[in-house]
Amino acid sequence: MPQNLKRFEQWAIWLFGLIIILMPILGIGSSINKEVQTSAEIANELNYLLTYVGPNHADFKTLKANKIAEIIKFVSNQKEKGVLYYPEDIDGITSSYYEVDVFRSLDQILQLTDNPEIPSVFTAPSTIRLSRWKTIETNDLQRPKLWEQLPNLNEPISFSGIETVVNTPDENTGAYYEYDLFRSVILTKYNGRNMLISLSKQVDTSNVGRKGLIIGQDDQWDYFYSDQVGLNRAGLSWVDSYIYNSKSVAFYLESASSGSMVRIGVFKWLRAGWYNINFVERSHIYDGLDRFTRVLKQIAEHPSIAHNTKWVDTLHEIQHLPKNRLQPIIQDYLHTIQKQAHKDHTLSSNEIKAISTDNLYMNSLDRDEMQAILTVEFLKQLMGKQSSIKFKADEMAH
Repeated sequence: MPQNLKRFEQWAIWLFGLIIILMPILGIGSSINKEVQTSAEIANELNYLLTYVGPNHADFKTLKANKIAEIIKFVSNQKEKGVLYYPEDIDGITSSYYEVDVFRSLDQILQLTDNPEIPSVFTAPSTIRLSRWKTIETNDLQRPKLWEQLPNLNEPISFSGIETVVNTPDENTGAYYEYDLFRSVILTKYNGRNMLISLSKQVDTSNVGRKGLIIGQDDQWDYFYSDQVGLNRAGLSWVDSYIYNSKSVAFYLESASSGSMVRIGVFKWLRAGWYNINFVERSHIYDGLDRFTRVLKQIAEHPSIAHNTKWVDTLHEIQHLPKNRLQPIIQDYLHTIQKQAHKDHTLSSNEIKAISTDNLYMNSLDRDEMQAILTVEFLKQLMGKQSSIKFKADEMAH
């Protein structure tokens, strides 16, 4: 193929893909009317923090609070409504910022989000299918129970490692991905306020994107995962897409006036697309962060979860259910979402057949994937949502 023709084809693909992806997302919505880049001082401080994550990260003992003062000031301050704030892009990676206030103490939030006994899907059912730590750089190779350190937090507590993540289908393209992240977590104080800093850098390019589907409304947390490579969008089903690079700096900062409120502020950079072209817009990142933090807030503030920890025992039961007990429960779930998908016309006849015929889809699910489904269904029950599994959570092991 002549070079000029090849270049034209690549640009045509880029333009067509951009139009298809952005058609349903004309901006972020009526509530956002402008974008504002944060200061150069904040950019410098973010780059400083990112030296503390990765294979050759800086020694956590050298972290100085006065070197991140502008970021903390920015996160703490009230923001102008209708503005999407974003930090300076890094190496051409698109960036965005999002924040939310959660009316729980940092202690309560850490017991949910950084608890080795609670799967990540329990607090991120709309964005994470599965996650697991491949390596943890601690003396006992275990994640510390950070909330236990809060009463006597005289010096920073930190750890790092590598986490494997499989996300849920993207709301715009339907694709889902698997990738590894370098992670660093630092629990410290700033002017007497408890603060958690969570850092991440993507290890390498993700696995190729595969077609997934959201069954019903996204807030019902029912998803279908196919093995087919591509995007679940008309005209783009052939695309080999990837997440090429990502970074994040997240703050969990207790309120200066009350220990019962935590502001979560997340700076994120993302580069993803195909043909090595980045199709990510700031609005995409903003929407993804909103999808994650909005659900986390709902879960953390829900009285059935915040004021009663007996449900942790049920999570333990789920993690220890034998495969022959998991399979019939998951089959009931799949029958229910099959009916929903048929009603909503969200699955093709072949995909519905994969769910319903000879247990093809169920047999493709491994133990971790089935446990994740059951964990989300139990979470729905705790929150008063409609569950696709008809059983009482406290009787499932019998």
